[in-house]
Amino acid sequence: VTFSEAMEPSYVTTSTSDTNCAGSIRVSSDNYSTCVKMSSEPVSSNSNRTFTLDPYDNLTVGSTYLTRVTTGVKDAAGNSMSSQYDNSTGFAIVDLTAPTVSSLSPTDNQSSVAITDNITVTFSEAMDNTSVTTNTDNASCSGTLGVSSDNFSSCVQMSSGPASSSDNITFTLDPSDNLSYSTTYKIRVTTGVKDTAGNALSSQYETSSGFTTLLPAPDNLSASGANNTITLTWNTVSGATGYTLYWDNVSGIDSSDTA
Repeated sequence: VTFSEAMEPSYVTTSTSDTNCAGSIRVSSDNYSTCVKMSSEPVSSNSNRTFTLDPYDNLTVGSTYLTRVTTGVKDAAGNSMSSQYDNSTGFAIVDLTAPTVSSLSPTDNQSSVAITDNITVTFSEAMDNTSVTTNTDNASCSGTLGVSSDNFSSCVQMSSGPASSSDNITFTLDPSDNLSYSTTYKIRVTTGVKDTAGNALSSQYETSSGFTTLLPAPDNLSASGANNTITLTWNTVSGATGYTLYWDNVSGIDSSDTA
């Protein structure tokens, strides 16, 4: 707040203890039923003509705040302001903070991911769901969310657009077909995504290593028995470092061993 002349700082006060509308300078979003709590008394500058208020906490995005200066303020000669000052329209708080990617599922570097798993992306705030899109027609990397196993030369086709949570913070991708076994996939979020205030992601987000799906089960399993022994054979699985064998007695699998 800037005055026409030097003021006596001891008369320029505000509410610092609570949200009561105390002090001679007040800021409110509810027509002065309550006032914004400040972190300290007004700080003077410009030879005691300008006084700066520092809210104790961030103001609320989307709210409109009014400013009031009461007749309790006095200039350096002790003269009070002749009448209370209220700004008529106030000022509105806008969101200028870019969203970020908060978490992913599967996570980066995660292994043994089921080929039927969906992919979820969680942002730091509510998003404009019209800006969160993916490819549903083919394997091109269109849309703002993409999943790829070949460094985004092509992308996994999804069965539908991203499904948003009720608060538009988490979005789920559902591949149109199972993912491939023993394959590493990366997730990309482009700067085309925007929050509800229209702020875009500041830079493209891409997982560095990606997640890797499960190895497939071995096929062509066969068994032969002779001389009180049973011999099992199967095709090797590329990347497998061992195999676990399960066998049952009467009522189901209850034992295992590693080959």
